[in-house]
Amino acid sequence: MKLKILVFEPDLGLRELLKVYLSGQGHSVFAFTDVTACPLYRNLTDENCRCALEQPCADAILVDTHMTQINVIDFLKLQRQRGCKAIDANKAVMSANMTKALEMATREFGCHPIKKPFHLGDIKSWIDGCKARLAAR
Repeated sequence: MKLKILVFEPDLGLRELLKVYLSGQGHSVFAFTDVTACPLYRNLTDENCRCALEQPCADAILVDTHMTQINVIDFLKLQRQRGCKAIDANKAVMSANMTKALEMATREFGCHPIKKPFHLGDIKSWIDGCKARLAAR
């Protein structure tokens, strides 16, 4: 199953590594420096902004915690409040500073925490889980 994956990662090297690796697995990967690429974020001042899509814009989303514009947990809240169609369990939060509090907050949103540095096998396992959740729908 080919997935559409969004990667929000400020580090160019890691962003490119994830893009090349996941593309090599047969997925469509769209990689961005930060979450401002998300239409729900771009309309941050419009409280009535809702996701207009009937289908999710991505099958899986990887987002780093090092975002200067918004805290990653606030970004997840914003997505949920504004009707993001992506499955919460198919969202992963990556961090080199994965504290217990951040891990718990990530899990409370139903998302998957990924501590950096990670092995690409960890990413593959998570993506396999994403595929399984999508197939079950």
